[in-house]
Amino acid sequence: MAFDPMKWWLRSRANIDEVQDRDIERSCRSKDAYRSEGEARSHAAMNGMSGVLFTYHCSYCDQWHLTRRKPPSTA
Repeated sequence: MAFDPMKWWLRSRANIDEVQDRDIERSCRSKDAYRSEGEARSHAAMNGMSGVLFTYHCSYCDQWHLTRRKPPSTA
């Protein structure tokens, strides 16, 4: 079985924070992870979801995920 750093971190932390646990599940663990932003964008494009799915860098697993939430526009 491969080492899963997220499972290790959840098991070994001292304080349990239910709000953080829900955020991890919603924004990280329930989604596919990609090694780079380009890989995530390619996956969305291959599935005809360009312009529907957007990428974001995950602070929990240090990888990239896809979301339907549009990123804030930079003006």
